[in-house]
Amino acid sequence: MYRPTIKSRIWLVITAIMFIGLYYWVETSIETIETADVELKLQAAQLMADALEVLQTYRLPGVTNDNITEIIDPLRYTMLGEKYSPITTDEGRITDKITVLNPNFAAVMAGYLIELKLNKGDTIAVMLSGSMPGANIAALTAIHILNLHPVIITSVGASWWGANHPDFTWLDMERVLYDEGIFPFKSTAASAGGSDDQGGLRISSIGRQLIADAINRNEVIYISEGTLTENIKGRLRVFEITSKLANYKAVLNVGGGIAAIGHGQNRQLIPTGVSTSLPEKNYPNLGVIHYFSQENVPLIYISDISKIAREFKLPEGQLPLPAIGSGAVFTERRYNVKNAWIALIAMIIIMAAAKYFDKKHYQWREEKQDPDTML
Repeated sequence: MYRPTIKSRIWLVITAIMFIGLYYWVETSIETIETADVELKLQAAQLMADALEVLQTYRLPGVTNDNITEIIDPLRYTMLGEKYSPITTDEGRITDKITVLNPNFAAVMAGYLIELKLNKGDTIAVMLSGSMPGANIAALTAIHILNLHPVIITSVGASWWGANHPDFTWLDMERVLYDEGIFPFKSTAASAGGSDDQGGLRISSIGRQLIADAINRNEVIYISEGTLTENIKGRLRVFEITSKLANYKAVLNVGGGIAAIGHGQNRQLIPTGVSTSLPEKNYPNLGVIHYFSQENVPLIYISDISKIAREFKLPEGQLPLPAIGSGAVFTERRYNVKNAWIALIAMIIIMAAAKYFDKKHYQWREEKQDPDTML
């Protein structure tokens, strides 16, 4: 065994300084480039913007891009509901409801679906909630752009500021977008939503009737089996009408619909974003997504809106809406590979030079021999 002993401290200092400089240079040479799928994401964002304009025009006839300034923000009157209404099921954050109206949120949804490497025509299970109509539009937009086949079930009741106008529920918005040719699909079935998926304690008998009226006028299957457990089974039956659960390529859930997630506490146990499988937790109750997970169907769960906004640098609660194409969803940061190679080669040259010019100070000896006694 042999080892070198370096006598020249100045070369050690010079080498260390140069190495640190090269490291800093590479670390600060990160470049921002467009993602490979940026065109699809931009298409999704534009289609969502078109969908919002269609709903705005439908709800406020005569409002166009030319006279839009006559109303401070038409989206506040079309896509945001009230704090309280006869079909309000729960509390909610108005900031979240505004954040998901950003057309660039559709690009986020597209990115999630692209991450799962789905193919054109793949069937996916989709569960939507009246609580976040903006996120619903973003999801359907991404699905349409990627030419997927969705089977959609909606919970009609909505939390604060969601689609809680009894005459303009999510099902009504969805029908308008279907009739206007924005989307070629719409919900197959719907339930009331709320804490038991039957409307919950916060909705009166009048509110339940208003929800039933919305479901009937939009001609979708009404899932109302009497208990949460039976409603979960009812949703599974609707999905199985199209295909066995294992044949679905993904399940996408927007919001915290109780039949979808099984129990309110599961909102904190299920990670937001893409999950190829659900984490092993002590779930108080199993929802529809758990049964899909048992069949190894990956999940896209849209719940923590602030987390998504921070990750993709989307503004929270901003009206008027941001421009299409803004946000980190369209770009990614990468190290400059060319600079990294230059730094590596430079380090090799520096090490070779250090050894060459300092060779007089290298003394080779056998292990345990004192180098200071060598002549």
